[in-house]
Order: sequence, then C-alpha cells, then structure tokens
Amino acid sequence: MTLAFVAKSVRCADAIGGEILQVCFDSKPESGNEDERHTPYVLISQNFEFASPATIEWHDGSDYDGGAEIVSFKLARDRARIRLDRDLEIDVGFRIGDRRFAQLCSYLRRMLDENVLATT
Repeated sequence: MTLAFVAKSVRCADAIGGEILQVCFDSKPESGNEDERHTPYVLISQNFEFASPATIEWHDGSDYDGGAEIVSFKLARDRARIRLDRDLEIDVGFRIGDRRFAQLCSYLRRMLDENVLATT
C-alpha cells in the first residue's frame, strides 16, 4: 500500500538543546486543528537521550498509526519516499526554499542511519 500526498508545510523542530529532533510533512497548513484531522501527515522523531532508532507516526486521512521501522528514506529536492517494515510506502511531494531544504537534510542526516537515508 502507498500513502501519497503533497505537503503544504514541512517543519523541522528541536527541543532540549537538540536532544529531540522532529521532521513533519503535513498536508494541512501549520495552523491546522488536529481535533478534526482528515488529511495525511508524517512525523519522524528522534530522541538522542535513548539509543533507539527514529520513530515515525502518520495519519492516512482516516486514522493515525505509527511504530513502524523506517527501512529506507529517499530524499530528493521535491519529494520524500519512505519505505517501512510494514506493507506501507509513503510518497510525499513538497516545495520549500533552499534554506529550509538544507535544514531538512541536516535534520534527517542526524536522525536516520546512513544506510537508511539516501539523497538524490
């Protein structure tokens, strides 16, 4: 199964001095109300305080899910393709400026194992 959507916002966030990093691809604008979500998003998080791989959660437009392992993450200038250890691939198109794309690359390089992340 493939979850495909175009992200209206791409956010990179950190907390606790960079100990926690998050990258979110969201089909809603940043000011959207989560109580009535009917559109997809993908959120990847890494907590460096614990020695564990990055986590991923998503909404497919109908329901929330998460807890899968990221098997591969291919990042291009306008697209992210994520393959999970479940029968799910996520294909996200996006348009962001050069500065934000550089930030996205930096966050993902820190969060994901070099065997998982590939940039094209």
